Amino acid sequence: METYYSSIFNEVFGPVMVGTSSSHTAGPYRIGAMARRLLKDPVKKGRISFDPNSSYASYYKLQWSDRGFVAGLLGLAIDSEDMTDSLKIAEEKGVAIDFVIEEKDNKEPNYAYLDLESENGFKLKLGTTSIGGGAIEIIEIDGYPICIRGDFNTLFLYVNDKVDEVKKSAEQIIGGQCTVKELKKDAECLLCIETREFLKEDKLAALEQIENVVKVRYTEHVLPVLSQFVYEGIPFRTAEEALAYGEKNNILSAGELGIQYEMKRSGYSREKVMDLMKNIIRVMRESAHRGIENKTGEKIGGLYPIKAAEMFDNVKNGSKKLAGIGILNEIVCVAIGVLESVEIERPGAVVASPTVGSVGILPAAVVYLGDSMNMSDDEIAMAMFAAGSVGTFVAHQATFGGEVAGCQAECGSAGAMAAAGIVELMGGTATQAFMAATITIQNILGQICDAVSVGYEPCNARNALSVSNALSTANMVLCGFTVEIPLDETIETMNRVGRQLPTCLKGTYGGLCCTPTGQKIARICEGE
Repeated sequence: METYYSSIFNEVFGPVMVGTSSSHTAGPYRIGAMARRLLKDPVKKGRISFDPNSSYASYYKLQWSDRGFVAGLLGLAIDSEDMTDSLKIAEEKGVAIDFVIEEKDNKEPNYAYLDLESENGFKLKLGTTSIGGGAIEIIEIDGYPICIRGDFNTLFLYVNDKVDEVKKSAEQIIGGQCTVKELKKDAECLLCIETREFLKEDKLAALEQIENVVKVRYTEHVLPVLSQFVYEGIPFRTAEEALAYGEKNNILSAGELGIQYEMKRSGYSREKVMDLMKNIIRVMRESAHRGIENKTGEKIGGLYPIKAAEMFDNVKNGSKKLAGIGILNEIVCVAIGVLESVEIERPGAVVASPTVGSVGILPAAVVYLGDSMNMSDDEIAMAMFAAGSVGTFVAHQATFGGEVAGCQAECGSAGAMAAAGIVELMGGTATQAFMAATITIQNILGQICDAVSVGYEPCNARNALSVSNALSTANMVLCGFTVEIPLDETIETMNRVGRQLPTCLKGTYGGLCCTPTGQKIARICEGE
């Protein structure tokens, strides 16, 4: 397959989810969902194992990895309260999933090995990784090395002879475009077939009847937007290419560039991509208000009292003497409130944007800000597409994963996206939007990832900082401030700097986690 193009709705905005982490909750959920479909029958028992030095091993309970895997295996909805109760639901159904920490040859931070058995005795073994922002890879199935990302409908044919004949018959039954990878092990062969076609029961039954096919496994895509085998006419991958395309086609808006990109990437109409974005806005708006209206007095991890609603009331009623920085005081509260709403015992749905660790930034800096200025959903959607275009530049040239490149990749990327969105809201050009994104990233280069236990500290404050950074840089650029180093080079630098950080500074191992108080908090939150 040729060069991959990220989708705004696959890699940048989404998933819409309940849980504490896109990489540690949504990623496991999607892995579980694919495993459930590949297993064919309802799961009865399973063993999911992690390396002792993996990020899963440290926080798979606190960051809901166990709930995510189980919810996906059971077929529960990722944006429902069932996510919260998935372990209890599994117990009620008599489904036994054990989580085991043991040495692994694969030392990727989010590697997990699944050994599953269905009610009818069917077995499945998967090697998997969660690579950030809800994106996943299945890298091994039943001992065969593979790489699938859940962006195609995928068929596995286990073949014992006459592989070429089986391949030809399978392609005829599928009837649409597909790619076929042939993998051999001993005397057997595995055909991995990816297609955009939805294979109904009659076609799956026909595939099972092909001579020399021993077993068939099938899973539908888990990412919202299917990928394409040949990407034609997609106008750009980088900020430089986007600006050149805009100049050539007289497109001055970063939002319009984002729309043009996603229409070509997805094959969807303008109306459909706008509808998808308006649903993202709806969920973000709900999460923003939920965050600043929560006055339950709940303590996160039994330790951190919820503060956003109280802070917001103090801002609005003028009960505290505060510096006069206008709307910023409100959107800071919103950013904190959205992340608090993720961390409570029974959280509501949010949009990972691009990760859950940065989930408060876009709802505060673009959606709430747009609402406060009486902008229409169409106008806010344009701002979100401007933000999304910056997100695709990061996805193509760097990473959103805190375990890979630190918090600069999470809150830093979200802040850059927000800065571009704010410029779009204010009627600025694509050049100005990308300049604001550039400065926002430059301001946080080297920012480590060191979430303490439940992730309240320092994540909430960093979401607030990123909102402040985005608003300040957007206004700086709109007032005429410029820098020379372009966005693409800045993104590349963020990626390079992040990968140079020691492992202990881009996960839940170092920084504030290692302070005496940080370690004490972890023990309290883990119930020790």
